[in-house]
Amino acid sequence: MLRLRLILALIFSTLAFPSLADNRAAIVQAARDFIVPRYEVLAQTTQGQNEAWKGFCAAPRADAIGSLRDAYNKAADAWSGIEFVLYGPVSTDFRFERMAHWPERKNAVTRALGNLLSRTGTDDLSPERFAGVSAAAQGFTAIERLLYEQNAARLLSDSSETAKRRCAVGQAIAAGLARTSEQVLDEWRRPSGTLAQLETGDAARVEEAATRLATDYTTLFEIIDDQKLGAVMGKSADEAKPTLAEGWRSGRSMQAIRVNLEAAEALARQMLDPGDSNNSSLFYGLESARSIAANLPDDIGASAENPKRRRQLILLRDAVHSLRETAAATLPAALGITMGFNSRDGD
Repeated sequence: MLRLRLILALIFSTLAFPSLADNRAAIVQAARDFIVPRYEVLAQTTQGQNEAWKGFCAAPRADAIGSLRDAYNKAADAWSGIEFVLYGPVSTDFRFERMAHWPERKNAVTRALGNLLSRTGTDDLSPERFAGVSAAAQGFTAIERLLYEQNAARLLSDSSETAKRRCAVGQAIAAGLARTSEQVLDEWRRPSGTLAQLETGDAARVEEAATRLATDYTTLFEIIDDQKLGAVMGKSADEAKPTLAEGWRSGRSMQAIRVNLEAAEALARQMLDPGDSNNSSLFYGLESARSIAANLPDDIGASAENPKRRRQLILLRDAVHSLRETAAATLPAALGITMGFNSRDGD
């Protein structure tokens, strides 16, 4: 009987805890086929945005602001497709905070951007000096304000010194986003970079990567649930807070969630076997949430204030909340790890 119990225990442990080789294969595949390609797109689109600002500021015209907005939307989509992965080089040197300062607390972006715009000249906008300004003024959240605030086209293009300064600030932000994106990509891909370290690292490194990626993954659903939806929706349509929505000025708050969910499904397919019945609930939940989000308008705030549309937002939030719980139950068993703290708690 004792021998039988030992055999059963061995079988159970083999099934419950994937081997180092299994973990390494799953994590390396996720890094090689999901993370690195997403950073490649981010680097390409932020560089495209940088070039668009250079061209616009060289000959500013109000009717040309559409080129800046198109470039911004492409780069913002690329960011939404990788923003939840804090594992790796993006978490060093305050890079994540400098990419996008959201949710905005204590009016940080408004104050930091206002301080920059109030100055004159361009000496403080060199790459070396600009990297030292408040992170709240450096990323997508700040550049969106320059592009979509009231009278943005005129404010960026008239012949005044104020407009020239505003254009120079936008160009500095765009250049900073491109520079940071390229740095993160390089540190993933270089011969001794993060990807190579995962391919050759010991068990502790692989386990740390698996744990942090799983934690980042489940944290995404927390953020969508609590911040991207819950904070905006409030307890009722009368208590909705549209201006808390991510990207509310550009009207892309639901688009960001759509891309988040698409990215979540893509990463799950790299780390997990879609054909394994143990993972079916997660993939079904992702498909359901994506279907609901696809049929909602881009402006979450407007939907939150509209009783009919609000019902669909509630359905989406319920689906995301369910994903939050399903991911937390599925990933540790599939990867053989113990979940860490929320990667944005600072714990």
